[in-house]
Amino acid sequence: MGDSFKLKKRARGGGEGNWALTLADMMTLLLCFFVLLLTIADVDQNKYKSVSESMAEAMGVEVQGAGEGSFVTRVPINTDQRNIFEMQIEISRLVGRETDALKIKMRPDSVEVILKGAFFFNSGKADLTKQAEKVLSKIVPTLAKSPYDIVVEGHSDNIPIRSKQFPSNWELSSARASAVARYLIKSGFSKNRIKVMGMADTAPMYPNVDKAGRSIPENQKKNRRVTLLVFPAGKNAEK
Repeated sequence: MGDSFKLKKRARGGGEGNWALTLADMMTLLLCFFVLLLTIADVDQNKYKSVSESMAEAMGVEVQGAGEGSFVTRVPINTDQRNIFEMQIEISRLVGRETDALKIKMRPDSVEVILKGAFFFNSGKADLTKQAEKVLSKIVPTLAKSPYDIVVEGHSDNIPIRSKQFPSNWELSSARASAVARYLIKSGFSKNRIKVMGMADTAPMYPNVDKAGRSIPENQKKNRRVTLLVFPAGKNAEK
């Protein structure tokens, strides 16, 4: 891994001690985070580089690539950012190796936990499967005791559904998000810290069709999901 983090020295007369402590805290969190990633997943070099650059940008750190001469020019992380990094590490630890069931995406202000539709729900249904409840039971109790708020989003593919129970994907995606929210509340999560949204097929992660208009089944499968957007307390009000 050829990238490294370097800091531009500043010629100032005071405050170096606090600055160094903040930097040390930041680097400790970053080290723990990458060690954790290495323990729970196979690392793709391109993905690793992308993640490291995203994390660096979020923390106000510029990554120096091989042969480049750029250095850090931004300020150290603040308390809110530190809380977010700690939250990301904690959620990653709780999720562990459940890669068939879910995946984690890091955002500058939150963590996105993607619950894969095929694992959590039977086709055309909105009831959590037994295996889904088993996975959720690993992370929900700890989240319920922590100062995190959650936005639960239900997403579908672009294939229309016209059942008596679900006239459209709006109803299906809303019902699936609601099922997850009910599980959170049953496990001790305050309903005042949860928002539920049904998105139907309006926010796909991947194109449902190719340029010729043909369906892409693998992408449609990935788009069927429920996402948990986990924020530090009070932050979800900004969405």
